[in-house]
Amino acid sequence: MSLVMAGWAGYTSFIAFIGMWLVMMVAMMLPSTTPALLLHRTVYRNRTPDSYGGTFLFALGYFLVWTASGTLFYSAYVLIGGLRGHIPGSELTILRAAGVALILSGLYQCSWLKRACLKHCQSPLHFIMEHWHDGRTGAMRMGAVHGLYCFGCCWGLMVILFVMGIMHLGWMAAVGALILIEKVLPSSRWIPKTIGAVFVIVGALVTAFPEMLSRLSSQVVL
Repeated sequence: MSLVMAGWAGYTSFIAFIGMWLVMMVAMMLPSTTPALLLHRTVYRNRTPDSYGGTFLFALGYFLVWTASGTLFYSAYVLIGGLRGHIPGSELTILRAAGVALILSGLYQCSWLKRACLKHCQSPLHFIMEHWHDGRTGAMRMGAVHGLYCFGCCWGLMVILFVMGIMHLGWMAAVGALILIEKVLPSSRWIPKTIGAVFVIVGALVTAFPEMLSRLSSQVVL
């Protein structure tokens, strides 16, 4: 399922898409968010030793945010399918739009907002201290806030999945590795900027030569 494939609207397709999106988010984001989960469990047990399930609710809130974010990508997926079905000759325009999306995501990689969100993801201790709330409800709220910061940090990287193929194992592994590297190497500020530069270059090439993306996607999408 990629940008070069047509989308269709419907309850069944929405449920299927969101289900695949959730599986993908768990597989990709769990490794990088594990330190925050472990730290939350330690603090939660010390502060409320008689209350259980707080860290599970933290994780639930976190992945609910990522699940909700899937609706944005689904909407774009359906919109693209609708354009293909109703506007003849729109293929090149759609592919060029994919190039522009890659350029924008690359520029975002170098923005202050990206750095601010990444700071919270890189330092679980900083996040826990700044956003701590007691109780199960507080744990779920913390997970949702952490998910929002994580989405703010990673949405640009997710664009490559949308363009090249959602649930394609190779691209999932590659993007998951980039997310993990960004979060575990907080001193290496050049990493997000380098990724952004690559995205801008690739996006510019796709915008200029849209057939390049179509051929590449047809080779790698499962």
